[in-house]
Amino acid sequence: MDETVFQVIQLILLVLIFLSVSKPLTKKTRLILKRSVVVTIHFLSKLFPKSKNLIVFGGESGNGFRGNTKYLFLEMNKNDSLQCVWISKNQRVVNEINSLGYQAYKHHSIKGIINQLRAKVIVHSHSINDDFSKTFVGGAISYNTWHGVGLKKVWGANKHTFSYKVIHDQNRIRKFFAMFVVKANLTKKSYVVSTSESVSSYYPETFLVPRENVLELGQVRNDVFFMETEEDKLIPEWIREGKIILYMPTHRSVGKFEKDISLVFNFEKLNAFCEDNGYTFVFKRHMYSQGNVPTSYSNIKDISEQSYDPQLLLKYTDILITDYSSCYTDYLLLDRPVLFFCYDIDLYLTKANQMYFNYFDVTPGPKAYQFNELINYMKESIEEPMKYQKDRSRVLDIFYSPENQQPVLQKQVEYIEKYLL
Repeated sequence: MDETVFQVIQLILLVLIFLSVSKPLTKKTRLILKRSVVVTIHFLSKLFPKSKNLIVFGGESGNGFRGNTKYLFLEMNKNDSLQCVWISKNQRVVNEINSLGYQAYKHHSIKGIINQLRAKVIVHSHSINDDFSKTFVGGAISYNTWHGVGLKKVWGANKHTFSYKVIHDQNRIRKFFAMFVVKANLTKKSYVVSTSESVSSYYPETFLVPRENVLELGQVRNDVFFMETEEDKLIPEWIREGKIILYMPTHRSVGKFEKDISLVFNFEKLNAFCEDNGYTFVFKRHMYSQGNVPTSYSNIKDISEQSYDPQLLLKYTDILITDYSSCYTDYLLLDRPVLFFCYDIDLYLTKANQMYFNYFDVTPGPKAYQFNELINYMKESIEEPMKYQKDRSRVLDIFYSPENQQPVLQKQVEYIEKYLL
């Protein structure tokens, strides 16, 4: 880096020092100044020399070690010519990965910052801001595996997001400056992984990348559906060996429209149904869920606080119940019954989220709007598990092209090594 770059960095530090000792600024002014500093460092990071064999990995919004990026990280660590480093915002994750013999650092540690600045390729599952410190990865090649194939619009396609509002801003001056902030969520060159031609059609608008940078390479995390691994044993035997109905809902605008779960389920009636049919009903709720699941029922279990891999839970599930979550699109690969408990669909579709598809066109299974309907459909799924098989197959082909309805790890590794490195 030349002297000019260091002078800019010094200027940024002086601004930060000034802000720390000056009189309180308005919230809006502080936000503008913070974004200005972040954007400046992000673009300066492009000047930092890169190590041609260094790949930095991250995922789960910087707080987990699982999913697509985990399997790519473990596989690519087998190549001695590569330096693979995991970056996390969670010290527990860093300790876990270090204990396995791999390199991992906190995102704001000295080594974490240096590795982010030097990485030629970054592999992640959310945004670079979520999985890393976006200020330090501006010069890398971004390979976004994403973390599902869902219905909900995000990023540049969702009218409620900052990116969407900036892109469609009619004020040219305001848009000009705000676009620097939007572009700071991208790197020098950004790729995103898709699963089918249909999904690829809306990814450029969503992730703000050209169509040729959308790669139809599938979801590595689904490879666990097609093979046995040591990780399977991390799932309790009562799940692996039992008959399981799994309830895995999405959130409603990060909890703004959540309904207490005790008002949605009749636990006594649910437990009686499961006892009569030999099933265990498993709740895997999101972090914003309201209310508590009673612990007194023999055939109802709440594992929401457990860190079980969601894909392995799906693997050992006999019947999936969801609402608007993308988990069912992966579950279609297993060709088992899916029920949609959409008790608040009017509210959700008008207030909580926008969708890429017509909800009813791409949800291959019965829709329950009340708890008693859900009980009836669970009974039907037990008695006639193949009733909606043709519809499941049709929707599967929308979200997953045939070549991605099988293990995809090796072809993704080959792509990264051959075309990105």
